[in-house]
Amino acid sequence: MFENEKVLNTLTDKVNDLLVKYNEICDENESLRNELIALKAQNEAKTNQILRLEDELKNKNIESDDIVRKIEAVLGK
Repeated sequence: MFENEKVLNTLTDKVNDLLVKYNEICDENESLRNELIALKAQNEAKTNQILRLEDELKNKNIESDDIVRKIEAVLGK
């Protein structure tokens, strides 16, 4: 009878340890999920910023080309 109680206590302790580890892993998983969501949002914001900057650069290049053509036209006359 004493042996059964000892085995039961050992199993109870191990199950409790597993539950603690499980809860810790669930918390860590939730934290990582939140971090992933935040990083995805940052990535999207940076991608949008890059696209906007590329458009601005393209427009600046077009403006520069127009100015160069005008200068060449004036110098060519």
